[in-house]
Amino acid sequence: MKLIQVEAHGFKSFADKVTLKFDGGVVAIIGPNGSGKSNINDAIRWVLGETSSKVLRGDNMEDVIFAGSKTEKEMNRAEVILTFDNRDRAANIPHDFFTISRVLNRGKGSNEYYINGEVARQKDIKEIAMQSGISKSSLAIIGQGTISDIAEATPERRREIFEEASGTSMYRSKKQEAMRKLERTQEALEQIAIVVSELEKQIKPLQKQAEKAKAYKLMSEQLKEVEVSLLVHDFMAHSERLEVLNSDSLIYKQKKEDLEIKIKLYSEIVKQKNDLMFNLDNTISTLSTRIDEITKEISDLEIRSARESKQREMLINGTLESNNEQKQEALKEELNNLNTKIILAKNFIKKQKEKISEINQKMTDLSALKNDHKRNLDSEKEKLQKINSKLDYIEEIKYSKNNLQKGTKNIVENAGLFKGYKALVSEIISVEEKYGLAIETVLSNALQHIVVDNSDTAVKAIEFLKSNRGGRATFIPLASINPKYVLEQHIVVAQTQKGFLGVASELVSTAREFDILKRFLLGNILVTDTIENANRLSLLLEKRYMVVTLEGDIIRVGGVLSGGQKNDHTSTFGLDEQIKQLESIKPAILSSISEKQNKVNELDQEIQKLGSLFSNLSLDLSKHELSLGENLTKFDELRIQYENTSNKKLDSLETIDIAYEIQKLALERSELLTNRTSQNELLQVAKKEFADANSKQSSANNELNILITENSKQIAEKARAEADISYAKQRLSEQYNMLFETAKELYNPEINFDVARKLVNDLKSDIKELGHVNLDSITQLKETEDRYNEVKKQEKDIIDAKVTIEEVISEMDKIIIERITNTVTLANQEFKFVFSKMFGGGMAEIRYTEPDNLLESGIDVMAQPPGKSIKNLKLFSGGEKALIAISLLFSLLKAKPLPLCILDEVEAALDEANVIRFAEFLQNLKENTQFIVITHRQGTMERVDKLYGATMQKRGVTTFFSVNLTEAKKLID
Repeated sequence: MKLIQVEAHGFKSFADKVTLKFDGGVVAIIGPNGSGKSNINDAIRWVLGETSSKVLRGDNMEDVIFAGSKTEKEMNRAEVILTFDNRDRAANIPHDFFTISRVLNRGKGSNEYYINGEVARQKDIKEIAMQSGISKSSLAIIGQGTISDIAEATPERRREIFEEASGTSMYRSKKQEAMRKLERTQEALEQIAIVVSELEKQIKPLQKQAEKAKAYKLMSEQLKEVEVSLLVHDFMAHSERLEVLNSDSLIYKQKKEDLEIKIKLYSEIVKQKNDLMFNLDNTISTLSTRIDEITKEISDLEIRSARESKQREMLINGTLESNNEQKQEALKEELNNLNTKIILAKNFIKKQKEKISEINQKMTDLSALKNDHKRNLDSEKEKLQKINSKLDYIEEIKYSKNNLQKGTKNIVENAGLFKGYKALVSEIISVEEKYGLAIETVLSNALQHIVVDNSDTAVKAIEFLKSNRGGRATFIPLASINPKYVLEQHIVVAQTQKGFLGVASELVSTAREFDILKRFLLGNILVTDTIENANRLSLLLEKRYMVVTLEGDIIRVGGVLSGGQKNDHTSTFGLDEQIKQLESIKPAILSSISEKQNKVNELDQEIQKLGSLFSNLSLDLSKHELSLGENLTKFDELRIQYENTSNKKLDSLETIDIAYEIQKLALERSELLTNRTSQNELLQVAKKEFADANSKQSSANNELNILITENSKQIAEKARAEADISYAKQRLSEQYNMLFETAKELYNPEINFDVARKLVNDLKSDIKELGHVNLDSITQLKETEDRYNEVKKQEKDIIDAKVTIEEVISEMDKIIIERITNTVTLANQEFKFVFSKMFGGGMAEIRYTEPDNLLESGIDVMAQPPGKSIKNLKLFSGGEKALIAISLLFSLLKAKPLPLCILDEVEAALDEANVIRFAEFLQNLKENTQFIVITHRQGTMERVDKLYGATMQKRGVTTFFSVNLTEAKKLID
């Protein structure tokens, strides 16, 4: 293989494209110092893969790109192309000719390699160089420094030179690569052993977890089968109960309407009868007054008549017959007796009337008092009904609000498993009803966020949800959050604005430990009364903060608005407090209802007693008034008889007039008495009807109160039934992901539901006893076992690979020993000849420093020039060292010829005679090796096959051209 062309552009001083062609043999490149002739050496070394900028005489790799001069601009790209004749197939490339090239662009920092114009790796080019023996580290490129290195090298470094010459370096490289592989393999074995150990540790607990998970799944399936049937059964039972309650509700409405109609009717009757009794009382009182007046008039007339009769008697002087006297006395006595009875009867009737009037007034007062108590009682009952309705409504609201997401619900139900669990946001924050809608709108879904102490608790809870397929939840770790705030100057501005109510975090209350939570959630949110004021405030503060109104309208950061019609709304906040307040009110109301009901009942009983007494007294009064009327009539009749018998002879006109007047008054009184008796009878009937209607009204009121109480219970029962139905549906949906219609298909009506409920409790208890269950453990166990088997297989493969690598290393060692031994032996033979030729006699020898360790032994060079003692190469003078090193180099080239060798001023330290010997040896070796010699020695120039001259016609830019010996001498002079 021969180098037939070098092309360089932008590399070091080659600003202009340089092309050098070679025909084999010995070619010399000459030029004055600083002309850039050695840059050809660097260019070839660079293409062959050199990565050290120091070796290339620079500070960094970009220094190889032409840096510019006073006349030329810097270049951004360096490229070198080597063309080889490969007809001997020294390189393992299926082409007679091939090129290798390297490109570097300024600023990119990455190199590009090409083989025959196609992108290649640096490794590919290094392999070609190694195969052909022209790698950058071989004897193919030798400068003055290399000759010095050979002379001054340690035995170990000198061995490397021999390995390069013998082609062993490729095998050494392969061995090193194999050693690295072996090291990596050993590391892989150690790592995989750790993995195996770790997997073995994982498998045992996973087996236990998997057994627990299988038991959990089995019991869960059993629980599902039974509980679904129970839930369907409960759903149907509660639905039937709800239908009955709805039907009862219709009946209640009808009964309530009927009772209210009755109560209204009885109330009207009571009022009518009360008015009638009042009117009858007035009529009877008027009649009694008139009767009393007439009785007095009659009495006055009788007294007058008696006085006149007595006067007449005194005038007559006993002229009446004795029989009339006797009769008159009898009548007089009877009249006196009857008059006494009449007076007593009048007194009795007067007292009875006073009693009846007193009782009637008392009944009226008690009825009024009872009506007052009844109104108060109805008011209290209405309050109780409203409270019960409000409680039922709040319970329904609370139930719907507490319809937590699956993940949140699972954490809440298992809160005992997490020491750092605090509560839901909705349970922590309290707010006045006035601000409830605003705060709830802002927090929205955050109300269901779970507050925990720190992120570790949140991580454990999330792992719990994952392992139990428990859904998702959001956690707020108190230790991780930071408070949000509104800048003080902005608060000052906001406080001057109409409708501003405050910062949201200041309008809610929490326990002290949760102060940071409310400031985290609400610390940078402003609250106003209306959307107009909110918009004005947002614009004033440049839309930096969220602003919310009491009606739940929001202006977000940046100015986005959301809001609209206000729906009926009950805030989530304070429901428990409302329930507590309402429940605290109920006992007092119930006590008041009981007290007022007892009082109404007592008044009813007292009114009924007084009514009965009133009736009895009125009846007795009627009897006495009737008797009085009869006695008065009889008295009038007797009085007439008495007057007729007193003096028939004296029948004056005046006596007739008095008698007539008395008779007339007596007739009027009799009519009045009859009328009063009739009115009394009507009054008794009215009182009886009043008492009856009043009793019926009271009874209807009691019945209505009982009905309302029962309805309140039915409303509560209906709410419970609806909640139970909703719970059954929710349980089916969340726990088993089933609709009722689907669950109904699994319903088994034949099961014993009492036994089933016990079984559900037992299964839940058994599942709970299992504790934490990793449902993924079954899959994890299989995956871990599969991984374990796979890793064990990998471990076996690695062990097999290790054995193979060790075999390769052993084989490389054999090849290295064989090749180095062969090379040293051949080189030793040549070295003796070359040394003698170069020194004109003497002897030299190549020796192993460790003959028993040919694999690693260093190499020493011993020499004895003519007339001197034998000694180590290091002990010779500079010129002798250089000549011995060159002799050693030529010995190696004779023993192991290279296709190309570049010599960069290696003979500089030799005297002229030795330079000639050096040049002549090149001619002897050129048959097997192509030489490119960079030199300024005349003895060398005179004995090469071709000369190239290097100059800098433009400052800083190297130019090459072919020259003859004469031109060459002028050039170096």
